[in-house]
Amino acid sequence: MRRLPIAAVIFLALSAASPVAAQNPTRCITPRDACAFFDGYLSAFNRRDWDAFRATLADDITVMFDSPTATERRDGRVAVEEAFRQVFPPPGREPGQLPPPLRPENLLAQDFGDFVVVSFHLRAPEEVARRTVMLHRSAAGWRVVHIHASSFGLSSR
Repeated sequence: MRRLPIAAVIFLALSAASPVAAQNPTRCITPRDACAFFDGYLSAFNRRDWDAFRATLADDITVMFDSPTATERRDGRVAVEEAFRQVFPPPGREPGQLPPPLRPENLLAQDFGDFVVVSFHLRAPEEVARRTVMLHRSAAGWRVVHIHASSFGLSSR
């Protein structure tokens, strides 16, 4: 039986204990269960399906918006839903003309066990938006616990 050199054993042990980053230019792929949840979250937002979207949010969610209508940090489901409600159709109405879907670029998913951090860019002709979405796995399943949004104009660079 061949034995591994001690340096190889240490490297393998350290790499197994380290958070794994799964990167794909446009999709979250690893860890599968968290990425499937993230895909559902993004799909619900893109379809403007309020019930499906709000089901992805944790009760103690915090969001750092970058929009002029929500300039302050929002803490808790009620405050976050109040801000997001502005981009969803009124209750009982189907979405009319949907805006272009969010298409993540340079997506990175970092797996920390019960937490997964998903960060990505959204590009527009004049702006780059940066998004970080933190997912937490609890007994109830995956939920979005934190979103940080920031944007910058390309002409200001």
